[in-house]
Formats: sequence, C-alpha cells, structure tokens
Amino acid sequence: MKHLLSYIKLRGFRFAFNLFYYHFFWCDRQPLMTKLIYWLRPYPPYIEIEVTTRCNMKCVMCEHTYWNEPEKDMSFEEFKYILDQFPRLHWIGLTGIGESFLNKDFLKMLSFAKSKSFIVEIYDNFSLIDKDTASELIRLKIDTVYASIDAATKETYEKIRPGGNFERVINNVRYFMEAKRIKGAPLTAFNFHYIISKYNIHELLAYLELVHSLAQGLNPIVQFTRLLHSYKEINDLFVEVPQDLILKAEDKARELGITLSWNANTKGVKPLPTKCIEWTMPFIFVTGDVIPCCAGNEANRRDFQKAYSLGNIFKTRFKDIWRGNKYKQLIDSLCRGRFPPPCRDCCLYREDNKCS
Repeated sequence: MKHLLSYIKLRGFRFAFNLFYYHFFWCDRQPLMTKLIYWLRPYPPYIEIEVTTRCNMKCVMCEHTYWNEPEKDMSFEEFKYILDQFPRLHWIGLTGIGESFLNKDFLKMLSFAKSKSFIVEIYDNFSLIDKDTASELIRLKIDTVYASIDAATKETYEKIRPGGNFERVINNVRYFMEAKRIKGAPLTAFNFHYIISKYNIHELLAYLELVHSLAQGLNPIVQFTRLLHSYKEINDLFVEVPQDLILKAEDKARELGITLSWNANTKGVKPLPTKCIEWTMPFIFVTGDVIPCCAGNEANRRDFQKAYSLGNIFKTRFKDIWRGNKYKQLIDSLCRGRFPPPCRDCCLYREDNKCS
C-alpha cells in the first residue's frame, strides 16, 4: 500500500491503477485468476509492438542476422492508429526484432505512450542511447529499461554482437545511470538482460560482478535467458544451463545485492498450455501482422508466423481480429492443453500429450 501511494503521488492515479492491474493479473499468475481469464477472455490489456526491423548489429544468436525480412520502420501515425484501438491498455512493450532507436519517431512514440499513463517497457542494446537520449528517457519517465548486454568482457561481447562496441555500450549505461541519479528517477527501473549461449555461459558470474560495478548502489534485476529456440544457423550455440551454475549464480547475486531472474524457458519443468495467459499480450509486427505473443520470435520462422497470424491490424480493426474465429480457436486449443498452429514454436509451455 505504501508503494502504491507513492506511485499515485509521483505518477498519478491512472498510472498507479495500470501498475496494480498489471501486477495483479499478469505477474502474480494465481491459478484461480488464470481460470477466470480463460472464462472472461478480456480484451487484451497489454500489447507489444515492433517499431522497426532495422538493426545496427549482426548478433550471432539473433534471427535478424539470418532472415530475409525487408527493413521497415513503423510510422508514428501507424503506431498511434494501433494504440487508439486499445482504449483500456495498461502496459506496452516496445521491443521487436530490430534496434528501436533507429526509428526516427521512436522517442515520439514513447512520449505518446507515456502521455496515456501506460506502463512502458523497453529492451535495448544501448549502442545508441547517448547522454541526450538517456536524459530524454528519464524525462519521459519510461518505467522499465533493460540493457541487453551478453558478456562481461570486450572480446566475448564483440564476438557475439558484430558491429557492437563494448566500451561505447558500457559508457552509455553509465550515462543512463548518471541521468537517473541526477534527475532523481526512483520509479524508472534499470535492469540487465543476458542471453546465454556457448560463447558466454562461462561469464555468468563475472557478468554479475560487472553489473554490480555499474549499478552505483542500486539493486538491479539481471535476467538470464537461454536461447529461446534452436534452429539451423545457431544449433551449435545452444546450451542448457547446468543446475550447479544456476545455484552459483543465485549465490553470487545474493552476495552482490542483485535480484536474479531466470526467463521461463531457462529452468524447471515447463507448464501446460492451460496455464498460459500470454495470449492476452499480443505481439504486433512492424507490418501489422498480429501474433498471440512474443514466444515464437527468434525461431527464424518469420514467414511461418505471418502465414499463421491472427490477422493484420492495418487491414482489419483489432476488435474484429479479437472476435474472429482464429483467436477463438487459439484460446480454445490452449484451454484444452493443445498448441494451435501459431503456438507451435512456443518455448514456454509443453503440450499435454494426454489430450486427444
């Protein structure tokens, strides 16, 4: 209650309500709540939007390096057209398969989303977030920013992310930390994301030390993610994370005052699709194609995703996509423990083999 009152004071009642709604219905994942969501099938209160398919890097683990997808930026008018179709939106993620800051309208999009009191989250490689951009993100009160940095050393980083510059990225992280400190932005969460592959699995503990050195007394979250999918071009990079390394990382994080988060695909037995509510957070490609969530991304099967999309928001209003047979059949299949075609590449859940 104390924290909620702080959010009301600093960000207003509407934002505080959005935050409460997001954590209560999305983050907590209580079994009864999941059943209620399947029964009510509420109009999606969260969305993810890809604003560009351009990128300044050729990361060895990313589908963008290997696909034939045309480069395209979403216009501000297209972005606004999408958001106008979600009158009760609470949360928006603005990270796709591309570097968002290459879109000249990206800061304008962020400003528009924040003007609606939406909770806004971004993941970024921090190659383009210089001092001015860092200050603007703090001024806009972006709620959660993840720095996607997959190494503790220059050699490993630039092997994984060709086109990247380790020193520049680390300096940009420092600029952001300094802007956050100077401008007093306690409600802007700044965290770190690390995609695990055979090239960097040996640096997990050193990475926690690096984050600790950059955090300036803050208590950041570090999210470790195993490669979401294994496909032909990256099969040799795919590794499982040994349990003993997970335990060592958790011990190190506690020692350093870091909150450690393991992506749902990284450890433990995957739940059945009956536990899935990811379909309440559709992902919208820069082309307007709507897929049920982001879990099928990074499988290097973009053509498949488009072929089995639920519709195209630039051709059909979302409310009609939502009420259509494709969405209904998808939710019905998940409720029965089965994967419908758009979910065949899911990395978060396991199909129920007992279902007929």
